[in-house]
Amino acid sequence: MVKLINAFKVGDIVTFKTHPLFYNSYIKGDGKYVPPIMMIKEVFFENKKKKTFDEASKKEIAELIKYVCIYFDDNKSEFLEVHLYEKMLESFKKLKFSNINSNNGDDTSDVITEISNYPEKPEYVYGQILYFKTKKLEILKKRSSIKITKDKSNKDKISVKEIIQYVVNYATPDFVICGFKIEEHKDLHYKDGSNKRLVSTESVKIKWFNPINNKFSEYYLPIEFFTDIKPFNN
Repeated sequence: MVKLINAFKVGDIVTFKTHPLFYNSYIKGDGKYVPPIMMIKEVFFENKKKKTFDEASKKEIAELIKYVCIYFDDNKSEFLEVHLYEKMLESFKKLKFSNINSNNGDDTSDVITEISNYPEKPEYVYGQILYFKTKKLEILKKRSSIKITKDKSNKDKISVKEIIQYVVNYATPDFVICGFKIEEHKDLHYKDGSNKRLVSTESVKIKWFNPINNKFSEYYLPIEFFTDIKPFNN
């Protein structure tokens, strides 16, 4: 029997493969269609008997490896969960970022290397501040647009100006640790012993101020989603 091998593991950072920063250092067009950068919460292996090809056309219609991904909806100040197949995702390591201090799209940034070097998980310290590992990536996204101004006194004279703006949707607040639990998962294997689910065994409860509901919110997430390394120095 062929063993299924997953490309990503719990705690990996991924995004939907349509993300514009896979192709350019700047976002072009409407920023609201940019998908979130997500953390993998669970790897799910479908039953090998699952139908993945259409019988009539012989076209692929599904996959045997699926991921439960988590991202932060800053419009509601809450975490959301989505289930996506492997071929729909790409690693964040392929994203392109312009230099934080430059508007030159050809500049490269060391943000990918920095985040790739985050420890797998932080040490648990009650009351400590934690940062979602995607935070710096979401804040450093830039959008490029063109502003064309026409001279009213000279109709043949126009001014073209490129405007660079940060696009910070999906960026998380900072969190405070307020709890911890060991996860006791069930139904992790099929009857033949093969993997059915890969999950984290440790979760931390985090607290943050939710400005939408004007109150504090709490949520449990895998400890692998966080770092205690401050993403920005100022």
